[in-house]
Amino acid sequence: MRGGTEVEALSSLLMTPRWRGVRWMGTRLLDGVPASVGAARTWVTVRLGVDAPHVPPDTVHTIKLLTSELVTNAITHSRSRDGLLFVRLGVSRPGREPEVHVNPGREAVVHVEVLDVGSDGGHPVLRVDPDGESGRGLLLVEALSLRWGTADAEPGRAVWFQVLASPPPTPLSKRPDLPSGRT
Repeated sequence: MRGGTEVEALSSLLMTPRWRGVRWMGTRLLDGVPASVGAARTWVTVRLGVDAPHVPPDTVHTIKLLTSELVTNAITHSRSRDGLLFVRLGVSRPGREPEVHVNPGREAVVHVEVLDVGSDGGHPVLRVDPDGESGRGLLLVEALSLRWGTADAEPGRAVWFQVLASPPPTPLSKRPDLPSGRT
């Protein structure tokens, strides 16, 4: 599946409603080649700077890192290798809870999805091999995101993550600018 047929398949996955209350900032079509990892990072950075300038730089860095991991996985493990994939970026509006996620504080959440044409292997899984040469990407996604998951729709797959647009404030007891202990 290449070219027009592949774009049609990915577009149908893209149109499958999974989120409510999300304002989509854009979707980027990328080739399934290693150079697209950097292109995805750059695109996410630019879109966040234009459409969500309130997202702190540390959070943008985390979003770039996790986007890199998902795009790398799509290129390495899916049939999108040397084909095509989409990256989609959005933010939920404060006070509007997205359909698939529980966010008790109802803060704005940044959503990133990487859509590929699926794989012959199973679903993406966390690998816990401390001596392995690879397989740590989803461990990073698990550790740094609010939530992540997959959505299958033949003939493709979306792997997504969510990150709070503004991280929770540092507790007063941990702030380095305040004296520790009681005075």
